[in-house]
Amino acid sequence: MNRSQPFSITFTHDLLVILGLSLLLIVTIYFLPIPALRVVLGGPFVLFFPGYALAAALFPGRDDLEGIERLGLSLGLSIAVLPLMGLVLNYTPWGITLLSTLFSATSFMVGCTAVAYYRRGKLPVQERYALRLELDIAGWRSGGLVDRSLTVALGVSIVAAVGTFLFVLAKPEVGERFTEFYVLGPWGDARIYPQNVLVGRPITLIVGVINREHEAVEYHIVTEVGGQEVEQITGIQLTHDEKWEKTLSFALQQPGEDQRVAFLLFKKGEEEPYRSLHLWVNVRAVATLQAGETPPAPELPTLVPSPEAEPSPATGPAGTDTTPPSTTPDATPSPTATPTRTETPTAIPPAQMIHVVQPGETLSAISRQYGVSLDALIRANVLSDPDLLEVGQEILIPHSNDT
Repeated sequence: MNRSQPFSITFTHDLLVILGLSLLLIVTIYFLPIPALRVVLGGPFVLFFPGYALAAALFPGRDDLEGIERLGLSLGLSIAVLPLMGLVLNYTPWGITLLSTLFSATSFMVGCTAVAYYRRGKLPVQERYALRLELDIAGWRSGGLVDRSLTVALGVSIVAAVGTFLFVLAKPEVGERFTEFYVLGPWGDARIYPQNVLVGRPITLIVGVINREHEAVEYHIVTEVGGQEVEQITGIQLTHDEKWEKTLSFALQQPGEDQRVAFLLFKKGEEEPYRSLHLWVNVRAVATLQAGETPPAPELPTLVPSPEAEPSPATGPAGTDTTPPSTTPDATPSPTATPTRTETPTAIPPAQMIHVVQPGETLSAISRQYGVSLDALIRANVLSDPDLLEVGQEILIPHSNDT
């Protein structure tokens, strides 16, 4: 009885297929917003492709490894190679980023593919490894019970693994739900916030929201000063992972220390704030110093001289009167001048002012002119670059106790 021929398919360019799928993954990540396709291609790219290319370079012959051995070695090498690649990237200027990981892994596979094809080319054609898929029903039936049981177990494991993968892909686990809410300074910096401002002068801040709720959410933001609403932004509709930013500009009209500026984030339909942020700001009235004027000199308190002391006769060492005799009987002695008590004047701190920058002036010269420190001027005016001053720019001169 003739045995039927097994059904088989042979791939001689298996490594080129792997490189093509890797390039397709890169195109999908940057140009095709299809999350399912990214997962389908990304899993093998991480867990199988690098190890398979390396195994092909190390074992180019058909009889070097069995099919199951080559599969297991490919998985193990991929798990070992990628962490080492990440360790190397961590000490490079590029760091561990999506772009650097894709580029390094793809470059590694291209190098292994070149070596594998070179080594395969040195072998006879019939001895070169080629990926072969074979279905031999008759051979499987003629095998022993143990072999058939192991084959069935392997098939069930593969089907279970693929089914689990597809289930996770169809119903991904939802992570933590939250919303990022932040306030930045006028230059997008989280360190420089206005602390000392003037009445009526605009305050510029950047407010941002990032939706991490795994669903579309509508927000609105309320700005309060001292518990009173001053501005409201509505209609902020964001999908998952979507970001929103806006530059806010407002002014405080009442002077006072430690005024609380609050930013409240609300979800649609909720009365209580979902997130809240606040800043403490000192608001001060100011006198403007026009061009060409000099700062006013501090006022000094009026000194009142103490009353003159009455003269007393001088006495000698033994208590004897040593006053020389007067030639005129009714002459009175001349009073002796007693030094008056002097008081140390106390300077009244100058009022806070605005200086208008003139041509050729620097911030250092302005600080020396008013007797305040350079750091105090930078903090009071929220200057990101103190060397960049413009003619006509208004510079707040802080109180001396702010220096």
